[in-house]
Amino acid sequence: MKKMISLILCTILLTGFLGACQSNAPEEAGTTSTAENTNQTDQGDDQDESSAMDFSQHETFSLWLISDPNDYYSDYSENPIVRMLNEKFNVTLEYQQPATGTEADSLSLMFGTGEYTDLVDLSTYTGSVTELYTDGVIIDISQYLDYMPHLKNLLDTDEVYRKACYNDNGQILTLLSYTTNDDLAWGGMVYRRDILETMTDGNIQFPSGNDIPTTIDDWDYMLPLYVEYFESQGLKEYAGLILPSEGYFVMGEIASGFGGPSSYYVENGVAKHGVFEDGFYHYLQKMNEWYEKGYIYQDFASRTNDMFIMPNTALTYGGAAGIWYGLQAQLGDAMSVPDSGLYFDVQPVTSPIDTANGITIARGFNATPKNTSGMNGSAITTACENIPRLLSVLDYMYSEEGGMHFSGLTKEQGADTDPIYAKAGLQDGTYWFDENGEFVYNPLITYVGGTISIEPFGSNRIPSRRNNTYLLGNSSDILKYADEIWMGSKESNQASVPPISYSPEDEIIIKDNDTKISDYLRTSIPKFIMGTMPLDDDAWAEFKGQLVSLGLEENLEIRQEAYERYLNR
Repeated sequence: MKKMISLILCTILLTGFLGACQSNAPEEAGTTSTAENTNQTDQGDDQDESSAMDFSQHETFSLWLISDPNDYYSDYSENPIVRMLNEKFNVTLEYQQPATGTEADSLSLMFGTGEYTDLVDLSTYTGSVTELYTDGVIIDISQYLDYMPHLKNLLDTDEVYRKACYNDNGQILTLLSYTTNDDLAWGGMVYRRDILETMTDGNIQFPSGNDIPTTIDDWDYMLPLYVEYFESQGLKEYAGLILPSEGYFVMGEIASGFGGPSSYYVENGVAKHGVFEDGFYHYLQKMNEWYEKGYIYQDFASRTNDMFIMPNTALTYGGAAGIWYGLQAQLGDAMSVPDSGLYFDVQPVTSPIDTANGITIARGFNATPKNTSGMNGSAITTACENIPRLLSVLDYMYSEEGGMHFSGLTKEQGADTDPIYAKAGLQDGTYWFDENGEFVYNPLITYVGGTISIEPFGSNRIPSRRNNTYLLGNSSDILKYADEIWMGSKESNQASVPPISYSPEDEIIIKDNDTKISDYLRTSIPKFIMGTMPLDDDAWAEFKGQLVSLGLEENLEIRQEAYERYLNR
């Protein structure tokens, strides 16, 4: 379970470090634009003489970060990469972390009192980042890019990343991490193939004629087999399919097979919301049918404390669920419990395609993009007294060399003397290069079948370039296969909404409307599925009318304008 939670909190566990760090020469770190450093692995990056920085005087910076306890340390100040940065740049990075569950209160108190840390992680912040700037809480980083030549190089060479970092006013209000390759999807719908094999004596016959389930007819074939199996086992509580308590997956799983995701998206350049489209009506009709037949977990609406990524774990891990939202760590036989006689074969499955209504593809929406544009990132506050110095330290993490720290340290870089590495038995480092120059993960790391998550030993919580090339290259076949299935067809005219931005006034309207819309969807959709509210053409028209009254069309107009501004950045 801890392994699974780590996967979610980190989004995705990523990769390896190349090149050695010269930890005994802080002045070198501050002069990456000079000729003396042309032998570094990041020499291809554009450099600027103005990035030279005097690191001879020690300085301390404070950083606010959400908590993420692990078995090796509870304070991120003890992270080995943080300690490496401290030594390399002659600084002390002091992290402040509130107790889990108190992040919102902690940020409110900080912003209310004006006692800001120098850097603030805004990944959980639900307020307006733009308003933080206009209120004088955070700075515009674009004014300091002379001190960040490595970040500037990324902005100059990657249009998608540049548009994610800049807002409509040409400002950079937060530091966003950059991954070198598209990450593998970390989760999606899964199904118990072993049960189907048992119920068909190894002769599964999907109506689509495919070897894997792809259409609604295929799911209509699977679900009664699951129910029959669970009842034959004498189980009193089971689920052919587990839905989240809202009755739909916000990221679009299942519903995308009916024509679109269940949230905002762009189709042929037009902003839309999936619940406002006719495909969602067909989705509700099918879910209602499956619920009445007993295929869907009957008490799904009451499971309000279950995260959709961890639905009713008593059923999923207890062998009493057929289809649910699963994670990388659950694939294959990973969930088997031989001592209890439970042997699972968990396989990824795409959203069921509604061929009866002319749908031909299901588009996946849950992969991490090439940059973490979906997150707010980290902001430098106006309390920072030496902005150039802090940004120069952080800029190293955007270099090719610094970005490789995402996978931790090699033995030569200090893993053999680091107490955190020693505690985990990783004195040889998290990776190395063999005699042929091939990258090799330490076999203790989960990427290659070990039991140790790399997260506490790398820099995944520091804004940076993140080289995930080695992660992708070393990923198992089943993870690559799952990514292909979960992402669905890429031949689609639909896309997730990019990182658009709004004026403070529009942002207030968007958030107020979305709060009302979400509350309405959360209460009405389960009723449609369970049949406690009628579901017919009149009811659907009334449903859409209610969404209009709550501001959905207004939100779409604002998003359309914001999307067009985004295209012109």
